Amino acid sequence: MDMSQKEWQRCLQQQLEPVLTAPDSGVGLSTYTDMPFGIFLYPPEDEWELRQALRDLVVRLENAGKTVQRLSMAQLLEQSIAAAGLSLEEIAQGEADLGIAMVRDTIRDVLSGKAAGSTPLDQLVAEAVDGAKPINSHIVFLERVGALFGLHRPSALLENLHHKVSHPVVLFYPGQRDGPAGLRFMDEADADHNYRPKLFA
Repeated sequence: MDMSQKEWQRCLQQQLEPVLTAPDSGVGLSTYTDMPFGIFLYPPEDEWELRQALRDLVVRLENAGKTVQRLSMAQLLEQSIAAAGLSLEEIAQGEADLGIAMVRDTIRDVLSGKAAGSTPLDQLVAEAVDGAKPINSHIVFLERVGALFGLHRPSALLENLHHKVSHPVVLFYPGQRDGPAGLRFMDEADADHNYRPKLFA
């Protein structure tokens, strides 16, 4: 065992990777057959290290005959805002004029699909997934999830993807455990106990 490895790096190689390289990648991700989603927990301060580790993991998975689709939540957040007719410049101006709380409420409404003309974030994710790929060998990584902090709960995103995405999905969750079953997003939010996917931590 490499003692210089961090706990999440060991978890990535020893727990998550064997599940993803199995013949049917979705089987070991969840106890729910109709919800093959997993959550991989890592410290927010290790974001850049994680991105490098995921690049290496993708190469190994492709060598094992898998295809991997990496979806950036930061990009989909921008796409969702743009689809609602807003620009990042308008949001910045809104924060100056109205205050950050008001603007956050607006963005929350956009991401949940409550705002006029908006598309829910889960729908954007579902539409981005390459549905033509084989379900047992095409894996979707949801990355840069920290961009959603204060705007949208990752557990809600996964719940809303239920019945919309059939491919194996791994959400890379920047945060920490809170008790036996809770997760704290970005180490700051209140603990979230409302998630069903398997936790890799």
